[in-house]
Amino acid sequence: MEPSRRLHLRAALIASAAACLIVLAVAWHFTTGNSQAAGAPLEIRWHGNGIILQGEVRDAATQRVLAEGAASRLGGEADQVVDWLDIVPTALPVADASALAELIRLGQEGWHLQRRPKDGWLAVQSLTDERSAKARTLLRTAFGPGVSMELVALP
Repeated sequence: MEPSRRLHLRAALIASAAACLIVLAVAWHFTTGNSQAAGAPLEIRWHGNGIILQGEVRDAATQRVLAEGAASRLGGEADQVVDWLDIVPTALPVADASALAELIRLGQEGWHLQRRPKDGWLAVQSLTDERSAKARTLLRTAFGPGVSMELVALP
């Protein structure tokens, strides 16, 4: 093989290896770096005579308490609970799972909760009724003082 051809082949091989490393670095960043640093949101939606639990929790005990709270809210109809919770040790913390389960039992059709890394919200029908006042208290207990949780009006 000619020396110049060998040199071109070697350069192409090095460029190809560098491109592969860049692709792997980008893939690693998007699959591990971002999701673990921020934590996936935790969502709870009350609708269609059912409750959807979605996102990540840190342990099976929290998952079980939330699923049982949802089933209790639905009169024991566990088949109406959609449990899409993943157990991930780096998930956003729930300070008091029992308080969150009580909030799930209190919830009404149309309510929607979303907890993000530093804040979150619960959409409710009325911002001033007794049920919403109790929900506000349960939110503080469920997520702790370091998480800003607010009530917002449903559209």
